Amino acid sequence: MWQRLRTRLKARWSLRAFLDQRWLSELLAWGLLTASTGPVSQSRRLALRTTGARRTETRLSRAFARSLLKPALLDQQKRNDWRQHHIGWGRYYSDSTNIDRERALTTSLILKEPGPDGEKGVLYSSFEFNWMRIIANHDAKAFLDDYLLVGASSWSPGDHAVLASLQGLSADPAFIGISNVSDIEHYRLWESGVRPLPITAGDWINPDFYQPLPHEERKIDIVMVSHFADWKRHWLLFDALRHMRTDLRIVLIGRNSGQRTEQEIWRDAQAFGVKQHIEIYKNLEIDEVSKYQCNARVAAALSRREGSCVAVAEAMFADTPVAMMDDAHIGTRSFINRTTGRLSSRRRLPFVLSEMIDTSARFAPRAWALEHISAQATSEKLNTILREHCVQRGLPWTRDIAPMCWRYVPDYLNPQDAVRMQPAIERLQREHGIILSRFAGERKSAERSIAAAAAAQAAA
Repeated sequence: MWQRLRTRLKARWSLRAFLDQRWLSELLAWGLLTASTGPVSQSRRLALRTTGARRTETRLSRAFARSLLKPALLDQQKRNDWRQHHIGWGRYYSDSTNIDRERALTTSLILKEPGPDGEKGVLYSSFEFNWMRIIANHDAKAFLDDYLLVGASSWSPGDHAVLASLQGLSADPAFIGISNVSDIEHYRLWESGVRPLPITAGDWINPDFYQPLPHEERKIDIVMVSHFADWKRHWLLFDALRHMRTDLRIVLIGRNSGQRTEQEIWRDAQAFGVKQHIEIYKNLEIDEVSKYQCNARVAAALSRREGSCVAVAEAMFADTPVAMMDDAHIGTRSFINRTTGRLSSRRRLPFVLSEMIDTSARFAPRAWALEHISAQATSEKLNTILREHCVQRGLPWTRDIAPMCWRYVPDYLNPQDAVRMQPAIERLQREHGIILSRFAGERKSAERSIAAAAAAQAAA
């Protein structure tokens, strides 16, 4: 009994969840920004201001951050300081995204090849570590002379140290997709080198990949697609299941994260006394995940804070309504409405989930998603934004971008574009030394990660 109680307490408590409390984040912001005005070195001052700016939660603190950052952003030499002093770069040398050891760009696509008369190409590159690979390992200025960089952040808010390192590299901004609507105000602190795109990773789903089953034929009651980190809060589902009928089928799909594996998920479920049938699947390929999503009555997304959470949008195209917590700071929370799902408090979660299971056929998430967030419409939106920017800058724009979608990683909407863009990929490597790495699949990637970790441990 004591072991189960200990496991339950451990599952409920997360340091990251504590640090993500809005009041604490704001307090940290003021402390860091104020400390940066003291007698500290230039590199320390920039680090404090960058970290403090990311922690801001209110207009007042962001105005304070803007006033401190403004002098550096107006001076070209000072804008170089973030790169010269490697401010905030440490994390990108120490984890699985090591920018020194792994220099090829992952989750990246050429959407447009550079043309004559200075017409710029377009590189779409998800996540901050890939932009850092360009900045740290290549002539980023020469690259940005030829290409517009379109990115997608991995968290909300994005890493301000990377946004700072993008400053002063080009007359054109880096176009960075948001993970949450609130990120737009954060990115405006760096608007001399960054332009926020009103596009999340959840806006890139291709509906053609989802063939939803009729709700009366679906065999899964609740599906939850997320890795096994503690901040995904599986425990909320387990806690709710204690107060729900026991004949439910629950499917959890994910992958190991840090010290958390499927074994910890099983232990948490047992500690909470879950009596329902639970299946846990690890490292499934995206087509397999889609089939489970299309066969579920309800999908659950229970994090307190994360980035876009693409699984929410995927569930909607599978015509599966989504249950999300009402305290969630998740980009796709803006997709939740009476048609697509429900927000719930912890206390009401058992009742909300039960009602959604019983009435899942009354929701219409796919119809809403087709109208608002398809990859086809988002590609047109991005093309319009980039074309209008180039026209305003007096840059030529004679060809549109290749439409894209998100299928675990970015991919072309039209398969023939993969062949058409091959010369452009080779040109990028030949002229700028930038290699685009193709995604080998979830299982292959997991095997490579395990092998790399074993090699690193052996070397140590």
